[in-house]
Amino acid sequence: MQGKGLFMKPRWFGPRPRQFPSLAVIGCGGVAAERHLPALARLGWRPRVLVDPRIERASKLSRRFKARRAVRNVSELAAGEIQAALVATNMASHASVSLSLLENGVHVFVEKPMAVSFDEASAMVKTAAANSACLAVGHIRRFMFINRWVKKLIQGGALGNIESFDVREGENFRTRSGGRLTRVRAMERTGLYSPAFWDPKVSSGGVLLDTGSHTLDTLLWQIGEARVLDYQDDSLGGVEADAFLQLKLPNGATGAVELSRTRKLRNTAIITGSLGQVEVSLHRNEIIRARPDNLILYELDGRSGASMPNEHLHQDMFKRELEDWLQAIHSGGTPFVSGASATTAIRIIDCCYHRRRPLHPREPKKPSAKSIKGKTMLVTGASGFIGSRLVEKIAFVEEANVRAAVRTFRNAARVSPFPPEKVELRHFNMAAQNATTEGAYESLVKGCDTVFHLARDTRSHKANEEGVRQLGAACQKAGVRRFIYVSSMSVYEPLPNAPLTEESPAGRLPYNDKLAAEREVMRMIQEDGLQAAIIQPTIVYGPFSSHWTDRPANMLVEGAIVLPSPGDGICNAVYIDDLIHALMLAAQREEAIGKTFLISGPERPTWLEFYSNYATALGREDAIRLMPYDEINRRIRGAKNRLLSLPTPKQALNYPPLRPLRQAFLALYDRLGDNHKAKARRFYEQGRLLPSHSAESSTEFLPTKRLLDLYAAKCPIQIDKARRILGYEPEFTLERGMEITTRYLCWAHGRRVNERKD
Repeated sequence: MQGKGLFMKPRWFGPRPRQFPSLAVIGCGGVAAERHLPALARLGWRPRVLVDPRIERASKLSRRFKARRAVRNVSELAAGEIQAALVATNMASHASVSLSLLENGVHVFVEKPMAVSFDEASAMVKTAAANSACLAVGHIRRFMFINRWVKKLIQGGALGNIESFDVREGENFRTRSGGRLTRVRAMERTGLYSPAFWDPKVSSGGVLLDTGSHTLDTLLWQIGEARVLDYQDDSLGGVEADAFLQLKLPNGATGAVELSRTRKLRNTAIITGSLGQVEVSLHRNEIIRARPDNLILYELDGRSGASMPNEHLHQDMFKRELEDWLQAIHSGGTPFVSGASATTAIRIIDCCYHRRRPLHPREPKKPSAKSIKGKTMLVTGASGFIGSRLVEKIAFVEEANVRAAVRTFRNAARVSPFPPEKVELRHFNMAAQNATTEGAYESLVKGCDTVFHLARDTRSHKANEEGVRQLGAACQKAGVRRFIYVSSMSVYEPLPNAPLTEESPAGRLPYNDKLAAEREVMRMIQEDGLQAAIIQPTIVYGPFSSHWTDRPANMLVEGAIVLPSPGDGICNAVYIDDLIHALMLAAQREEAIGKTFLISGPERPTWLEFYSNYATALGREDAIRLMPYDEINRRIRGAKNRLLSLPTPKQALNYPPLRPLRQAFLALYDRLGDNHKAKARRFYEQGRLLPSHSAESSTEFLPTKRLLDLYAAKCPIQIDKARRILGYEPEFTLERGMEITTRYLCWAHGRRVNERKD
């Protein structure tokens, strides 16, 4: 099959103009510094001026990219100094900055989204036309071969009439890997590392406006106009982290778009027509499946779907979009991604925000007997599984205010939907040097009634010990009423094959951060009079638990979990809301001061029973394998398993002393041909040259030695002390807790499971 090219001659492959308009780059965050400016340099287009309120950063970049000068504000530009401007400020200011430039006839390239409302976007288009200015928008995905190929496939009638579409795009912001751009943003506090990214007053939206502007622009460009049937997200006054919308085409076909910052979705688009179906990757030139098979032979610009070019979404597409804009400026024509065409996605987004419904049902309010309404609570480690649920309960059930301390804003997606007037996001890193400076901890706890300390830095034993010491001292100095340290039952590992209480001897792990912190808290209680209590949770599960819910679910989807036979080791599981209830009791009961409490659920299921609930929910009942303890122990000590545990080249070269070697590897990669780049990338990211066939094979996930001992232990945790002193009584049986958790799994993982089974 063959169709005409999407363009008679793609303008980015044409000759490069010799004359460059005088250019200002406005907004010098991570995207401008690590994407736009290097792309301009590759084009030979040197900006005249860089504009950013952080003048030190702008000046540094101006020296690096040889700009003439750096200024703080657009108002400092001289009349007629620039002919073109690249706008990469925060999303809420894209329209206002662009309009002021367009009114003066300045050509504008604006990062996505072009605006935060349809009215703003329309005003930009009209102003550009009235002043003969070229307005382009940074939707780089349109330039990818795969997306142009799909559009031509639809235009050429190869799919017939569109009947449905299904697009899922999502990453877990807590776990997604990053490259050089990620590190730059972390150091400079830009992008998702900036508090502004999570502030609805500055960002004006969450995943729908940010990621969704790309997703919807590409989809609507391919299939045409659509209208919104329904829209739901999880915003409670903050910026949404999960969103789901349904659209309808003029021919009556309907489809769905799902977006997430908390879950890794399949990141593909499935478009179904009366004559066939195609599923393609959203981020790379890859056809996942095509039906009928000969669809893959459809050609665009002389290349079929079977021989797509090896394009890099960021390195190649940023250059192409800027070159296209430059060509349009010189020719007086329309850029490939014009302002007028980009308004289609903004119209849909604007409509969604006006029609939003809650994605999750609101839970009933059952505040504690001793209400803490109106008081301020500090939660360190607020971006974690336990911390984020604790923040939610305090803010919406107890109706108190929360100061949510996070080590990095990148991980704040789970608390971002909460209203900023009730939940104050605060950056705090125990391992950072400034954390131990004068007054840092006092500032963090100032005005707080209760401090819940959950933060733990896995990279530094010293930071954890010093952190709990400094935080406890700050609480005493600031007059904090109660300090709750959240520890773990791991302080008793390896667990004995006997009942365990708070009086049981400490474990024998080589070094245990939690145990060291517990001892420091007890010292401050006994010597300094710190009003504190220690909570020791067992196996905490529930929605969004990465360790005891998402991780085993992923293993069950991809292969099989191996347990020591006969699978009768005791799993002391506690549902997340029971733990939160215990924390609130410890914060309010005077009798809790100076004491330690083990917190577990009302039952003691076996590990086989615990994981079987997940397996049943995922339709993977055969994905739990029992094996003799000694056989598992022998296999995890084997050479092959040790080899598989070695870091990948990407992980190894991220180690600071080896980073120069990484740059050499990437430089070599750029010189490889298309046939060798795929193998080189696979080796770099996976440590192997050949493709993985794990999806078809029976992958077995062996436990570590420590986890193996936990699986085998027959150690019932006793919670009599918490019952007697705190009045703690767990409400969630395993059946009830798993019912809620499996509903979450069907939402978070079910679609991938169904596709795997097909």
